[in-house]
Amino acid sequence: MDTRLIIMDAAEDVFVDRGFSGSSIKSIAERAGVSKSLLYHYFPSKKDLWEEVIHRRVFQSKLPEKLIETVSSVVDGGIEAFREGGKHTTYFEFMRDNPQFVRMLAWLNAEKAFPCDLPPGIREGVLGKLESLQKKGILRDDIDPRIFVICFMAVSEMWFMSKDRISAWLGEDVDADEMSREYIDAVGKILTEGMVGGR
Repeated sequence: MDTRLIIMDAAEDVFVDRGFSGSSIKSIAERAGVSKSLLYHYFPSKKDLWEEVIHRRVFQSKLPEKLIETVSSVVDGGIEAFREGGKHTTYFEFMRDNPQFVRMLAWLNAEKAFPCDLPPGIREGVLGKLESLQKKGILRDDIDPRIFVICFMAVSEMWFMSKDRISAWLGEDVDADEMSREYIDAVGKILTEGMVGGR
């Protein structure tokens, strides 16, 4: 197996267990079964390694393309087609399918640090599409497009970071998977109907 991939797999395990601040290059090297010097040959710093781990998971899932496609779908079919086609669940599905990513995000929230830039193109692509939809009147133009992004990200991340606790509070008969489906459907209705512009 490729040494670089072995190191990245080990790093993800350690980051999931301990977060960014609690992880060390030494612990990652030990988990990977390589020397620290060999690890540094591939990754100059812990931050570089963290970013590679995050980017790999994001790009393997094709999240950037899916997010841009999601926003673009509004142009073709409008808000209703966007929601009815399940397009509003893109980020939610990414969180569901990548529990390791959710754990690393939870650590970052606890540590109040985010030592990772977004993969190139995601921010600009999504915000650019949202701005064009505002100009066409499809989305309301009195809200900063970044707020739309925050809303969708926040409701997805909150659910997966709190799902077990909330399900327990709701009662033993709650099916967490069914509740997930109901939750994102309701959130989609609330957010999209609240974002519709004047035509």
